[in-house]
Amino acid sequence: MAKSKKVLLVGWDAADWKVIHKLMDEGKMPTVQRLVENGTMGNLATLFPALSPMLWTSIATGKRPIKHGIYGFTEPTPDKMAVQPVTNVSRRSKAIWNILNQEDMKSIVVGWWPSHPAEPINGVMVSDFYHKTPRKPTDKWELMKKAIHPEALEPMLNQLRLHPAMLRPEHVLPFVPKAAEIDQDNDGRLSSLMRVICECATIHRAAEVLLRTNEWDFAAIYYDAIDHFCHGFMKYHPPRQSHIPEDDYEMFHNIVNQGYIYHDQMLAKLMAAAGDDTTVILMSDHGFHPDHLRPRVIPNEPAGPAVEHRDLGIFVACGEGIKKDHVVNGANLLDVAPTILTLYGLPYGEDMDGKPLTDMFEDDVEVSTIPSWEEVEGDDGQHPTDMNLDPSQSKETMEQLIALGYIDRPDDDSRVAVAKCQCELDYNLARSLMDGGQFGDAIPLLVNLYNLYPLEFRFGLQLSNCLTAMDRKHELEMLVDDLNNRWRVAQVAAKKKIREFAKVSKERRLQFRELKKMDEENEAAGKNMPKLALVDPRGKPILFSPTEYQGIRKIRSVARGNPQVLDFLSATISASKGDFEDAIQWMEKAEMSKSTNPMYHYQMGNFYQGLSRFDDAERAYLKALEIDELNANALMGLCRCYLSKSQPKKAADFGSQAIALKFHFPLGHFYLGEARFAAGDVDGAIAAYEQAIDQNPNFVEAHERLEKIFTTKVPNEEMALEHKAAAKELCEDQGEYLEDIEPIILEPADNFDFDSLMPKIDTDNTSEFLRCLGQAKPITEKLEQPVDVSTKPEIVVVSGLPRSGTSMMMQMLVAGGMEAYTDEFRKPDESNPKGYYESEKVKKLAYLNNWVPDCQGKVLKVVAPLITYLPQGYNYRIVLMVRDISEVVESQEKMLERLNRTGGNMSAKEFEDLFTEQMYNLRMLMRFHEVPHCEVEYSKTIQDPSYAAKLVQNFIGHELDIDKMLSAVDPSLYRQKRK
Repeated sequence: MAKSKKVLLVGWDAADWKVIHKLMDEGKMPTVQRLVENGTMGNLATLFPALSPMLWTSIATGKRPIKHGIYGFTEPTPDKMAVQPVTNVSRRSKAIWNILNQEDMKSIVVGWWPSHPAEPINGVMVSDFYHKTPRKPTDKWELMKKAIHPEALEPMLNQLRLHPAMLRPEHVLPFVPKAAEIDQDNDGRLSSLMRVICECATIHRAAEVLLRTNEWDFAAIYYDAIDHFCHGFMKYHPPRQSHIPEDDYEMFHNIVNQGYIYHDQMLAKLMAAAGDDTTVILMSDHGFHPDHLRPRVIPNEPAGPAVEHRDLGIFVACGEGIKKDHVVNGANLLDVAPTILTLYGLPYGEDMDGKPLTDMFEDDVEVSTIPSWEEVEGDDGQHPTDMNLDPSQSKETMEQLIALGYIDRPDDDSRVAVAKCQCELDYNLARSLMDGGQFGDAIPLLVNLYNLYPLEFRFGLQLSNCLTAMDRKHELEMLVDDLNNRWRVAQVAAKKKIREFAKVSKERRLQFRELKKMDEENEAAGKNMPKLALVDPRGKPILFSPTEYQGIRKIRSVARGNPQVLDFLSATISASKGDFEDAIQWMEKAEMSKSTNPMYHYQMGNFYQGLSRFDDAERAYLKALEIDELNANALMGLCRCYLSKSQPKKAADFGSQAIALKFHFPLGHFYLGEARFAAGDVDGAIAAYEQAIDQNPNFVEAHERLEKIFTTKVPNEEMALEHKAAAKELCEDQGEYLEDIEPIILEPADNFDFDSLMPKIDTDNTSEFLRCLGQAKPITEKLEQPVDVSTKPEIVVVSGLPRSGTSMMMQMLVAGGMEAYTDEFRKPDESNPKGYYESEKVKKLAYLNNWVPDCQGKVLKVVAPLITYLPQGYNYRIVLMVRDISEVVESQEKMLERLNRTGGNMSAKEFEDLFTEQMYNLRMLMRFHEVPHCEVEYSKTIQDPSYAAKLVQNFIGHELDIDKMLSAVDPSLYRQKRK
């Protein structure tokens, strides 16, 4: 095969063959039709979680998120003081264009997610911040800094951007023929559609011009519009769902189809600009349910809209040396980067998680590998490691993600916003680890999240999946009991809140009527005034802010609970113990037979299989396929079922279908091997077992099957011994691994104040809220002024790194006459013979801080990493203890030795860097919030206690007993003094 001269990679986010095939049959997507007929097509399996920034980075790198480092839509800013849309600065692996850069090839990259700030590659990069339109037509639309490389192209590319105000009727009417009938004052759906059209057109105009006017070897153009069309309007797509109003359906039902047609037209222009000597690859990161599988309800959680995604995206490649009218099976989005490198005759990295799709080539191709492209030196066009961004640039992109439902609006408290952002990143990382089969690594992340965020039951449910996969029956049972308890206690608090919100809703509805009356009077008087009583697209009153509505949804979901899921988990526990009868009873209790989720019927089939009720199992698997005909798990279930019914050829047929849909499926390959062996196809069985091992090297049963085959059917003593040894070693390793696993520790439900954890609505501010919402004058008497924080009693906080002298300062202040907030739970010991003077509640400050008001007028000890979780609205003064970092590290090590414990698995240097960063962040936090603070040096206090006593007395402003404060200092306890 000749090496490709040029490769054009076109990404359509969320494109799905189910929609495309129907439109191709109607002759409405001729460009894609031409690619399919003259090239190779297939399904493209996605990864989980199916979140676009993670997926498109995996496509560009050939690696899972655990390697490339992009875990979600947002990330903390470098100073950890705010949240920003995810950037490519966080990417830890080279993308295709970086590798080609080292091979002296030129690339054009437009709109890739994430690609901001534009990388200084050999060629052109236009970042994913380039095309984002302003929220309001009247807002300024300045080109973001660092959105284009090279900067010389900024004036030209800036002129190509299309603003919604520039659209003409002929641009919009193909999507919404009755657009003129929409009341745009109260219905924002048309304006959101226009923004998507403009952003899509902007990306395309830039890409087409760049392809025609620049030399290039590789081009990657990313369009996100299909995903936006679908998230916004797939609910109106034919056939009409019962819960969709007919007038909405008639108005918006054409948008998704027209969006695909629009993309087909743009693809034709791209291909013309690229030239006939170009290999074209069209693909999507996942699909989007367009039929009866469309979810009616979106989960009330960050990235909840991803539930609308389908597991299979599209793939089609066309060009010289590529098979025509051919179907490739088992493709995964991780295979894209290795395939492109193979097209150029380059090796792919052995650390990549995908492999080249060699089946698509007409001739045999020479495939080579290198250990890792990360180890290849040279100019790769990546950013320097110290690259930083201006957080203010990302505001509009944040608004876009919020509007789409991918993220919740960040909390006004930056500390809370950063904590929530990190929570989502950890959750996505855990799910990515699970997707890669690394359940043991995901468990600690999920346990931590489950304990920190007791209302987020999704963490416990994913943890249950990990425990099930690792056969940790006892802990799974413990977790299900804990979930039941948490839901039970939380439901009581949630129902109480719902009653409170109902009262607020009634009050606001009455006031809404007064605002509406004022609107009618203004209209009758001919006054051109903004509407005071706001309504949603269906004309219903808007009584709560978006944040409040979000909180109400959360509370309602908690109040409803999820008994069906808990019953399903109970069924799983029973099945893990071999009690399939009890498992089926749990499923029947949850009325799983009525479920439209194919996974439930697949699991029911498994339970019937365990009872040797193979006809019932067959019916359950077929029911799952009736709901989703492309469900690989159900097909694999049928493979197992027909094996049990001694129909190996039929079993092998279903096993092959499962693998064709989902190639990275170790269990599927194993059962396909079982079916082939039973059917007498020994060579085919060997290939299937070997593929199962290739995908899961820890697959003991597959090694055992191969040992048996090479001992009896195809005698090969060397291979038999190799697989026997591998199976034995794996069994021993797994036994040792299970012995070393730390048991999970769950915070009991009684430890949480669920009432205080519920989302809040300002029930005393109804009139003010409606005044702001409707831009009206107050219609009731003026509210009382908020409490002046400065009048509240102070909370003196002693902080610093552990082992920096915080206990000594607490002892000094208490001796001087101040009252400490302490429970005396932690007793004096060898490390701190005079006492710690701390409260156990501080350890839970990250998720439970309703006790902090009790500290007013007292002194409280809070170590530096936890200061960020102190609630705002109180009058703090912070005494910050400062000690040489190396002494802190050594002191902590000695303390751990005395306690016979081990700490974090980091070197002393790594700990010093971490503690230095924590102190820097704390100082920045205090400066940002203008919190009064003074720094007290530990070593100087030991040498001259009066220095610290007088300094603190002057800072706090209290009359303290200086002599008693001095007596609290014991120089003999300065045990890790720097020489």
